[in-house]
Amino acid sequence: MKGNQLMRKPKLLRALLILLFVAAPIQWTRAQIVLSTPKTTLGTVIKNIKSQSNYQFFYDDKLAETPVNAIDVKNGSLQSVLDAALQGKGITYKIEDNIVYLSAPGESQIPQQTGQERTVTGTVVDATGEALIGVNVQVKGNPTAGTITDFEGNYSLSVPGNGEVVFSYIGYRSETLKPDGKNVLNVTMQEDTQQIGEVVVTALGIKREKKMLGYAVQELKSDELNKTGDPSVTSALQGKVAGLQMNTSATGLGGSTKITIRGNSSLTDNNQPLWIVDGVPFSDNSTSDASRYGGVDRGSASMDINPDDIESISVLKGPNAAALYGSRAGNGVILITTKKGTKKDGLGIRYSGNFTWTAIGETLDMQRRYGQGHIDTKDAGTAVYDKADSGNWGPVLDGSLKQAWNGETYAYSSYGDKLKDYFDTGFSHTHNVSVSNGTEKSHFRTSFGYSDNDGVFPTESLSRVNADLNAGTELNKWMSMDGKISLSRTKADNRPLYGDYGAIAQLMRIPNNVRLDDLKQYSDATHAHVNWTGPTASIRNPYYVLHQRQNSDERWRAFGYYGMKINFTDWLHLSAKYAFDYYRTRVQSTNAGDGINGEANTSMITNDSMDRSEENFFESNAEVILMGDRQLTDNFRLGFNAGANFMYQRSETLGVGVGNMVDKGNWMLNAANLLRTGKEDGYKRAMNSVFGSVQMAWKEYLSLDLTARNDWSSTLPSGNNSFFYPSANLSFVVSDFLRSIDKPLPSWVTFAKARLSAAQVGKDTSPYQLYNTYSFKFDNGVLTPTKDNVKMNDRLKPEIATSYEAGLDMKFLNNRLGFDFTYYYSKTKNQIMKVPAAAPWSGGQWVNAGMVTNQGVELMLYSTLVEMKDFAFDLNVNMAHNVSKVKELAPEENVNYMFFNGDGNFPVKVGTRAGHQLGEIYATSLYKRNENGDIIVNENGLPMTVTNESEYVNKPIGNIQPKLTMSVSPTFTYKGITLSALFDMKFGGDIFSYSEMLATGNGLAKRTLNRGEENNYMMVFPGVTESGEVNTKQVSASEYYGALQAEDFIYDASFIKLKELSIGYSFPSSMLKKTPVNSLNVSFVARNLCYLMKHTPGTSPEGGYDTTMFSQAIDYASLPFTRTFGISINLGF
Repeated sequence: MKGNQLMRKPKLLRALLILLFVAAPIQWTRAQIVLSTPKTTLGTVIKNIKSQSNYQFFYDDKLAETPVNAIDVKNGSLQSVLDAALQGKGITYKIEDNIVYLSAPGESQIPQQTGQERTVTGTVVDATGEALIGVNVQVKGNPTAGTITDFEGNYSLSVPGNGEVVFSYIGYRSETLKPDGKNVLNVTMQEDTQQIGEVVVTALGIKREKKMLGYAVQELKSDELNKTGDPSVTSALQGKVAGLQMNTSATGLGGSTKITIRGNSSLTDNNQPLWIVDGVPFSDNSTSDASRYGGVDRGSASMDINPDDIESISVLKGPNAAALYGSRAGNGVILITTKKGTKKDGLGIRYSGNFTWTAIGETLDMQRRYGQGHIDTKDAGTAVYDKADSGNWGPVLDGSLKQAWNGETYAYSSYGDKLKDYFDTGFSHTHNVSVSNGTEKSHFRTSFGYSDNDGVFPTESLSRVNADLNAGTELNKWMSMDGKISLSRTKADNRPLYGDYGAIAQLMRIPNNVRLDDLKQYSDATHAHVNWTGPTASIRNPYYVLHQRQNSDERWRAFGYYGMKINFTDWLHLSAKYAFDYYRTRVQSTNAGDGINGEANTSMITNDSMDRSEENFFESNAEVILMGDRQLTDNFRLGFNAGANFMYQRSETLGVGVGNMVDKGNWMLNAANLLRTGKEDGYKRAMNSVFGSVQMAWKEYLSLDLTARNDWSSTLPSGNNSFFYPSANLSFVVSDFLRSIDKPLPSWVTFAKARLSAAQVGKDTSPYQLYNTYSFKFDNGVLTPTKDNVKMNDRLKPEIATSYEAGLDMKFLNNRLGFDFTYYYSKTKNQIMKVPAAAPWSGGQWVNAGMVTNQGVELMLYSTLVEMKDFAFDLNVNMAHNVSKVKELAPEENVNYMFFNGDGNFPVKVGTRAGHQLGEIYATSLYKRNENGDIIVNENGLPMTVTNESEYVNKPIGNIQPKLTMSVSPTFTYKGITLSALFDMKFGGDIFSYSEMLATGNGLAKRTLNRGEENNYMMVFPGVTESGEVNTKQVSASEYYGALQAEDFIYDASFIKLKELSIGYSFPSSMLKKTPVNSLNVSFVARNLCYLMKHTPGTSPEGGYDTTMFSQAIDYASLPFTRTFGISINLGF
């Protein structure tokens, strides 16, 4: 009953929102300023004016500390406010359009000029070639001799013969240039990413000055994100944020990605951050059924986001930064702000296009010396060619003529690299067109994007269509409203089938002497399966797999919000918002019939089947927030917000499986003779929340933030479903404090800030974990009731994560050098996990247990190593070290180790032990060793093994956690040319190569080159006998390599990769004057060019077959490493 009440409450807020919209008086008035303050500083007055208007101010920073008179103005003009504030101060001002220029006493006098004046004209653009509006263009030393650029970035200014021109603009590096007799002076301004007054987007979308924050936030602008035109937002984030680790699945176009921030903390692999897009919680669910024996990875839902629509991404790292978002943000927040319309003279039209080609880079290291056959040990051993043999243990490939599997006779030689030759060159093109405009009171932006991708995997494709509209208006000085709607359709066809039954696993088995082209005829006249081994269940023709088993998935999505803001005063506001996220996913897979399993007769062809499922997901969030921010005294500023959020979520899934299609190839449900399976599932959940925060600032160098939130969750039992958690953040700008007491730091220290924070956040659980229920299963015509084999628990409590953080930010040499250092420690307890239970609960039972700690450091280094008139060299470095450790599991249940969910058909497991690091890799079969560590060999000359769980769990062979993640990003600019790169690095962590293990067993892996050819293909396994004597027993090479264990195929997953490279040119506006184009940038782009260092045998050390902690430990039949090259075009009209 209480759960239903939770779910009803969003309707109340929706009704409130409707009343707000209906009641809004629609009238347009000229912006007036309300300001009532005692004696204060000029900087405070300017902030108040800017918060109520669109005016921008240009002035010497020293003027900000000037004490000004008390002000009491009601609905006054800008001039009346400035006159009242500056009376008797000698400070003069000039207003041009929306720009206010302030001059110190005496500066208003125009200094005596020498030389003949000339008129200098030109255009000012940014690094992408887009015109900059409102740039301050001024004669050096004469603040009254100046102008600003117009809507196209153009300016005109009279300059004395020996004068210099200063170009300054908020957020950009100032430029000082001397005309030297030229009448045209065009300028490309570079963004100053190290401004002390940098503003970032924080929780609830509130913009805060970064120096006042007591926790770590890292922000990426759109140009940093989209340098190489990556169509995936998550992939584009990789390597660009300290402490953010990306797990990717090497499964083709749009493969799943999982982001973790500051390591794994959940024992059930619930480590993903919350995604927020323009204040809308955005589901980033991954859909994958990949396993050892098949399945498909259908990617992550974040693929629906169009990167070209993104203005910035703020990464809120952990509970300290994200506490106001509640339990869903315990793993941090990816906060996306999209582009909006800005004030322009006419429509702003932009086009961006990317055209890229993708090819296979590296593949599993294989040997090319030996061919098909086996080793006959009868006469001391010899390699025998056998056209029907599935192994690659035959004689040396000598080019002699031999009859092949298909009856043809041709040279017994190696025919290409099948792991490369099977694949195509992929081609992708993306296009985005946006139209935007804005006035002083309203704005809008609409965009349309299209992406079409053909992968390297034959017949694989992925397309995406995006449409976006956001708009806002100021109804009057008391009320404004805005809204957004985003629509997308993402469609994929024939994603690669994974595992043993996928094409890649089959390619790894084909002998060197078998020609790949011969396999393209994958079926005969009767449609029976044709393969080099004949019809077998374990080895299939890769082209048969490609054409007989197909799949598709399609996701339609809509998300957005509408909201209103009421300004009670200039410092007190009420906002209300209703946001939603809805998607419908349809998945279909078809199997045209195997015709294998040892039989080639056509009767097996009728075993065709089709599976289709559809999921509908909906989430709504209704929110009301009261916000205030006021300068109470000259030195003290107080801000606060208090609000409530009502979240409702619903998911419905329907699935059906049919077979025996009447019309072969016509995949329709009503064309089937057999209903194989049927399933309907779903859930509802809700969460009600209240929250608040207080921000206190003293003289803008000391800031204290306090937050609190209480959630009521429908997924937890009554009595335990309410959980409260607070946070506190302290920021102390040491450099500003010392300046205020006239004891400044050395001149080469520009900025210094220390920060501390502590936070706590709760987590609930998935729906329906409290009580056991029955469901019904339809399988091959039989409807049977079923129940979960896991015992539910109606006494579950919320998980609690407590986090502490300390940091130091410093900048040197006028912001040319700087670093941002963070140390953090977090503890997550009361984890909701499964432990063993008595019969009949074979799947265990849910309990609150377990404690995981994470501690580590993050370091961001940034520098402008060279800064000259036409040339600059910037270098940024991100570094992070994290240790996730399990303090305890469930000692009261006698549980001291656990395995993570994963496919039990692999020879390894991934899990953890109490008192050890999270993510250990265990081999389910280990060599049996004596006390000296020697392998014990049996009487047949082969190693003995240990398969007892209690033994191998105490001898892990590796760990998935890296010791250090790092990225280095250099950027060179010369006039309009920009060269940038991104080197992505990981040191430590391990990965198990099951690909190499199987390729070794059938004689294709490179390591099998050493097969004792000089000794008739006989080898001796290193070890001792059970009696302790050195082993001398010979075995065949195939027996030798077939006896290797998983511990022989564990690799250091460290790497250094050149992930991104971009070389671009921004055309000067002088070249575009006679065209309708006002900005043009063309770039060569490349992604994933090469590994500069790695240890794996040709395979990628990054990608598993899925994004879970288990699958990230395993390389098996993954798509080979690919490289992407192309061009990017950006146009402005």
